[in-house]
Amino acid sequence: MIDRQIDQLARLVDDLLDVTRISRGKIQLRCERLELNELVRRAAEDQRSVFKKAGVHVEFRAAPVSVFVEADSARLAQMVGNLLQNAAKFTDRGGRVGVSVASEVGARRAIIRVVDNGIGMAPQTLANLFQPFVQADKSLDRSTGGLGLGLALVKGLVELHGGQVHAESDGPGQGARFVITLPLAEAGETSAKPERPPGGARRRRVLIIEDNADAADSLREMLRLDHHEVEVAYDGGEGLAKARWFHPDVVLCDTGLPGMDGFEVARTFRADEALRGPTSWLSPGTPWAAT
Repeated sequence: MIDRQIDQLARLVDDLLDVTRISRGKIQLRCERLELNELVRRAAEDQRSVFKKAGVHVEFRAAPVSVFVEADSARLAQMVGNLLQNAAKFTDRGGRVGVSVASEVGARRAIIRVVDNGIGMAPQTLANLFQPFVQADKSLDRSTGGLGLGLALVKGLVELHGGQVHAESDGPGQGARFVITLPLAEAGETSAKPERPPGGARRRRVLIIEDNADAADSLREMLRLDHHEVEVAYDGGEGLAKARWFHPDVVLCDTGLPGMDGFEVARTFRADEALRGPTSWLSPGTPWAAT
């Protein structure tokens, strides 16, 4: 219980600091040319555990073509993550949330939509929704509410990127729609990211299979800092499913997984022609690697 409250307090303090930095013009964006489909897909994947806990189904729909924007990848992922967390919070168990990417070439803008079939909002709530400390909780005790900073933070970050955000709802019980619009990047090279991490090391596709969420998520962030492409699974079955479409070069797999342990996962990889891509295996917490 103490651990959960500390995590909540840390998130609230981070949001307060970010809102203050935005209002004082202290946030500096590190913009680069980004492909929006991939970034939003990853942001949605990062929130899978939130939706699983809430009992809400989330679905991502990509644009049919690549959509490029000039943006700060961390801040853009933060915007999408805040909207998805908000949707999960205000959608009842068994509900659905959709996140999609689109583009309007004529209007030179990219569009991110987060749509839910949750509790919806009254018009008076919509009018002030993106103001700091405004809350639209479904219960008198505000058991699912925070400080009302998440959407204010989204608005500030979107505007720093030269975009806009607005919310729509047909009323209480009718769900909600949040729409972010960003300027499309100018035509040019498709990526500003280096093909190799600093120091000349090869960039790899890494799959982490680890049931300790804190260990898995922190390892993912460390690897992404070195420009590797990383996906996380929290059990063996999920790891095998992700491997079929992610095609990892390296698998970091815990041996002590619940249900299907790491040894069974490795045997399944090697027995399946479609999963024989990984060149290296390493079990976190053990001093050996098997190739």
